[in-house]
Amino acid sequence: MKITSLAHEYWSKIVSPGDRVIDATCGNGMDMLALSKLLDGQGELIGYDIQKEAIQKSEALLKKSLTHDQFQIIAFHHQSHETFLEKSAKLIVYNLGYLPGGDKSLTTQTETTLQSLQSACCVILPGGTISVMCYVGHEEGRREEEAIQEFVQALPSDRWCCSHHRIINRHQAPSLYLIQRLRNIG
Repeated sequence: MKITSLAHEYWSKIVSPGDRVIDATCGNGMDMLALSKLLDGQGELIGYDIQKEAIQKSEALLKKSLTHDQFQIIAFHHQSHETFLEKSAKLIVYNLGYLPGGDKSLTTQTETTLQSLQSACCVILPGGTISVMCYVGHEEGRREEEAIQEFVQALPSDRWCCSHHRIINRHQAPSLYLIQRLRNIG
């Protein structure tokens, strides 16, 4: 099983039509496509990317692949993911690294990713999840994953349930962090 398939399977267990979902790194739009099908034209799907090319590729893929009703719930923000305009979300997903097929020197950066994760922790609803896919096949990706692991391990266990998934018999395999905000108690 590919680690992206594991992420998509997990998302299908928590996202329902009517939810608000954020893709913090649009890339080529593949994650947004999977998420839009889970929402089925109800709710909101918001995509962020600092690269205009990523927004354009995502928008083109979604327009081609979705019905009008499924597409109408989608919004794009051509800006960094350090902070979110939205006040709440059921799921926030990250697919870190560089734009597939794009300039490999343009990657997500550790500092802004950590700022974004802090922001995501304030936005995610109780019972919601932050999903982070890390790629360690390049130097910044290795630094980024190390910092994310430290960040996730420091989250208080009475408010967060965190897991880390990796295919361990594949060199430099991507890894998936699932950071679930526990439901309010009391």
